[in-house]
Amino acid sequence: MRKKKTLKYRFRIIIYLTIIIFLTYYFVFQKFYESKVFPRTYCAQAIKLSGMNFEETEFLIKSLTERMEKQGFSFSVETELGAKKTVIKPQLISLTDPDLSRQLIQFNIQETLDKIFEPNHQRVKKIINPFLSLVRSRHVDLVFKMNEEEIKRILENEFNEFQHPAKNAFFVVESGIINLKDEQPGFIFDYQEAIGELKNNLKNFENQEIKITVIQKEPEIKVKDVNKAFFLAQEIFNSAPYYLFYQGKKWTILQAIIGDWLKLDVNEIDDTIGVDFDQEKIINFFQPIAEEINITPINQKLEIKDGKVTEFQVGRSGYVLNPVVNAEKITREILDGKKEISLQVDEIGPTPLSDDINTLGIKELVGEGSSNFAGSPKNRRINIKLGAEKLHGLLIKPDQEFSLIEAIGPVDEASGFLPELVIKGDRTVAEYGGGLCQIGTTMFRLAINAGLPITERSPHSYRVVYYEPAGMDATIYNPHPDLRFINDTGHYLLLQTEIKGDDLIFKFFGTSDNRQVETTKPIISNITSPGPAQYIETTELLPGEKRRIESSHFGADAEFKNIITFPNGIVREENWKSRYRPWPEVWLVGKKIEEEARPVETESAVIPDREQETLDEVAPHQ
Repeated sequence: MRKKKTLKYRFRIIIYLTIIIFLTYYFVFQKFYESKVFPRTYCAQAIKLSGMNFEETEFLIKSLTERMEKQGFSFSVETELGAKKTVIKPQLISLTDPDLSRQLIQFNIQETLDKIFEPNHQRVKKIINPFLSLVRSRHVDLVFKMNEEEIKRILENEFNEFQHPAKNAFFVVESGIINLKDEQPGFIFDYQEAIGELKNNLKNFENQEIKITVIQKEPEIKVKDVNKAFFLAQEIFNSAPYYLFYQGKKWTILQAIIGDWLKLDVNEIDDTIGVDFDQEKIINFFQPIAEEINITPINQKLEIKDGKVTEFQVGRSGYVLNPVVNAEKITREILDGKKEISLQVDEIGPTPLSDDINTLGIKELVGEGSSNFAGSPKNRRINIKLGAEKLHGLLIKPDQEFSLIEAIGPVDEASGFLPELVIKGDRTVAEYGGGLCQIGTTMFRLAINAGLPITERSPHSYRVVYYEPAGMDATIYNPHPDLRFINDTGHYLLLQTEIKGDDLIFKFFGTSDNRQVETTKPIISNITSPGPAQYIETTELLPGEKRRIESSHFGADAEFKNIITFPNGIVREENWKSRYRPWPEVWLVGKKIEEEARPVETESAVIPDREQETLDEVAPHQ
């Protein structure tokens, strides 16, 4: 009996001691790691974060990302046609217009820090986290966004000349006779795998050189397998010419043209080889025919000056020959044995409106927005003027979701827009669209001031002097991002555009429902230093010559509220937030012949300045 009591007593002592040790460890742990990284937490190839406070961790993460931004990301290929290496920077840099400068890779330092310190704030797991950290390691990935499509396009532009795609057996017309040419093996590059490897590197804070995999490709179609298809191609070729018809007009497809269109194709269902037509060549054939047939629709327009309607234009439908649809139609009908084909021409809107002005509800000014583009170069000014002219007089229907990208239409040379130069990889290429973010920003401010519900808006990557105050800008780039909003006024809205000196002014006329709009002044916070200058080597300057192409810009967060009060008492409050990354000064440096001669670069950035500055103090440099 005495022995049992002794054992029971010892067991209680052990339990009490265990509880005391447990509680002591827990409270000591909580006290020590209250604002520090938990044990066994790592990033970037086992860099230990344990015990670091927030400021130390933030400095480390920023240093690692700044190093990657500074060095860029290297890709290389090596084939029998040659070898090449290129470096892609995280951002595209325009030489003349900030509208075309944008991020390819954007590091989210705040979300990365949130992940690192997540265990410190998990209430449910607060008791067990201290003990789990003794036996379990945590590796925190870098949080980032990547424009994969743009990176792939840059890689294709840089390396496609070194590819040798496999070539299928193909038809060729020689001396009026259609013949077959032999297939050829080849190889292509696995760009998608390279992008996947880049994403894995970034998660681990790495920017090791990526060697793009070469994939050997065998032709899908070989001469020995196409006897039946070849006989059909000869039959189609020998049956030419073919004829196209539309409203009394006639176009002839000669034998040589048919021979150029013919190609071999593999049936996806049973893998048999048949005859098809090159759709792209047929579409090109349709270009002069479309110019004869097409009738441009007339957009409905109203123009108001000094409170009076000065011009009213009823919308008129147009007619368009769709080359893609007709290319498919020609292919289908010729393969079915037809020689005469009627073209398909579509009627397109807009739906004509009544010429009774009162039915449209265009009575008064319901909103206005403006921006200033002082200091813009010539091409940018021309693009802004052209974009504004395309929108002037536009009518937006009740309940219609308006798309600015769709309203402006194609942004290219044929539309009258002028190009600007953008650095992509190792090349400087011409790109269209400079100045159109001035249109996007002005339209955003108009929609805000009119109290319209905005369904899509993206701020710029960094602060731009044309769009101050920060937080009230909108970037657009065909096809995305777009600016979209809904006309919820119950009546038509008429858009009037105007340029006064360096001011771009947009106005909506319609019928006011007496909604009241209050827009607060943007609050600027989290000011961050632009960091060290970046240097880009180029062969377009003399060796050692330098030219600054981009000024530095402070990073910041901006926030404002838009409060819309309706006559029935309903209040809609919108909270608009924008985050602008710091943007370093950028220089072009003429590439030197000597390999060891490199441009001197500034050392790694220090911890960003956290002082809250006023809007005027942080306005970006021109």
